[in-house]
Amino acid sequence: MALGGKAEAVGRIVIFSATSGIARAVAEEFLAQGEELVLTGRSKESLDAVARDLQVLSGKAIPCFVWDVLGFAEHERLFRELIAVHDISGLFMAAGIQIPQKECDAEPAKTLLTFNTNLNGPVAVMTLFAQHFKQTNSGFISCVSSVAGDRGRGSITAYASSKAGLSAHLQGLANRLKNTGVLIQCVKPGYVRTPMTAGLRSLLIVSPRWAARDIVNAIRKKREVVYTPFFWKYIMLVIRAIPEPLFRKLGL
Repeated sequence: MALGGKAEAVGRIVIFSATSGIARAVAEEFLAQGEELVLTGRSKESLDAVARDLQVLSGKAIPCFVWDVLGFAEHERLFRELIAVHDISGLFMAAGIQIPQKECDAEPAKTLLTFNTNLNGPVAVMTLFAQHFKQTNSGFISCVSSVAGDRGRGSITAYASSKAGLSAHLQGLANRLKNTGVLIQCVKPGYVRTPMTAGLRSLLIVSPRWAARDIVNAIRKKREVVYTPFFWKYIMLVIRAIPEPLFRKLGL
């Protein structure tokens, strides 16, 4: 496998939060290209179900590893156990949650949950993998952020700001590892048809498979920032250029 590194490397790609819509589609895309995977998530039953479905595509058993992004005290131990069993050459991180802003306002614990799930947990996990890949000068980390993080949002303040922090962390990590063979990629999806967007009607919404193809192709091309679909890059250029007084009136 040559994803994200200077040299050829043989190893498995870890799919974090593998039961989510985008992560599952990315797993399918990797398998279609002959990659080997490890699936991780917090529910063994859900992971096993996804693994059985994916095995039909690959013809091989896919190992599963129970790992909760919110289990901060367990991250280092689980990481050591994982790399002791598998050679890992890439990480795709898809952990995320969006709680309605009204609920976050009413219950501060839900704001904390948003930040722990979208930012603190993924950062803790990615730090371990980044150091591991740095030692070998190879590998990649691709992490799902959001276009929502490109500007502070009044309607989804907790979600957008947690994703903004994640995008900034990935940018900083990419800068820190710039002289290594490690690719750090920030994925910024727009509207993707997943449970998080259930009920949303928009001509801009795309399937998880569409997003997955964009992501995997961008990893192969070693692109550090990926908007999917591509036109969100230009939409967000316009959004960021709106003067703050007008932006506030729009209620976004």
